[in-house]
Amino acid sequence: MPPLPKSIALHIGAHKTASTHLQKVLKHNQKLLVEDGIAAYGPWYLRMKGRSLRSMFGLHGASITTPRRSPQDQLAFLAKGAKRLVLSEENFVGTLSGPEGRVSFPLYASATDKLTEFVETVAPVKVELFLGVRNPAAFMASAYSQTLMGGAHIGPRTFRARNDWRSVDWADYVTRLRAISGVAGIYVWRQEDYDATLRLIMRRMLRWSTGGKIEQVQGRAHQGLSAAAVRQTLAWAQEGRTEKLAGTARSLYPIDEKNKAFKLYAASTLAASEAIYGAQMAQIEAMDGVTVLHPPNPAKQG
Repeated sequence: MPPLPKSIALHIGAHKTASTHLQKVLKHNQKLLVEDGIAAYGPWYLRMKGRSLRSMFGLHGASITTPRRSPQDQLAFLAKGAKRLVLSEENFVGTLSGPEGRVSFPLYASATDKLTEFVETVAPVKVELFLGVRNPAAFMASAYSQTLMGGAHIGPRTFRARNDWRSVDWADYVTRLRAISGVAGIYVWRQEDYDATLRLIMRRMLRWSTGGKIEQVQGRAHQGLSAAAVRQTLAWAQEGRTEKLAGTARSLYPIDEKNKAFKLYAASTLAASEAIYGAQMAQIEAMDGVTVLHPPNPAKQG
């Protein structure tokens, strides 16, 4: 059997924290990663039929009852001789919202059970977790756009009534992740710092030298919705149309100087959320076994 990887970097999102862009960076740099002894897989592979982590490793909820390979053989197959195996799949720990636009709280309630099963299945190969977080109110605002894009055409007032941004508690989520036995380390970063922190994220997720060589991918993967696009989406839904309304409206009314970005919350709410977010990040910073990744400090570099 080919050798097992020495370690696994498992990127678990969260949703709406530039996960898709990170995955595009990994895919864009595949040649470099292979040359440096790193095997990376994202949605382009892990969302194909029979290739989800659950199916490949025979985990609870798998669509395939009997995997083709044992867990150790599957690890060796994926690694193909690489010492570092990188897996990026935010949906592994759960979806963000249901068909009625309801976000389940606490966030990713089943993540601990799913990750515990995975860590135990791939043992003794050590697993490190990678996680982006975001201002709670901004996170929920992005979740609302995703709700519309997914075909749940509910108004902003209804969404706010169903989902209290104050229930987004990243410190609680990371505390639950820390309780998983066998996790070698957890790396966390703020979505707001993503662009400035990406190279450091890559250094930690890949190898230090490899992360310093990655080629960037320009532009965001998913543009948000303009206020005009939200209005048009809801108007079409009232007329009884059922096709992909938000996607069409986004194309007609992209965010630009004429069409301002839709805002689910007032500036005062975002400011209150930022204060709570700061307190959550301070809690996370103080946790043993958790490393918060920050943008480089120009003053220290100088």
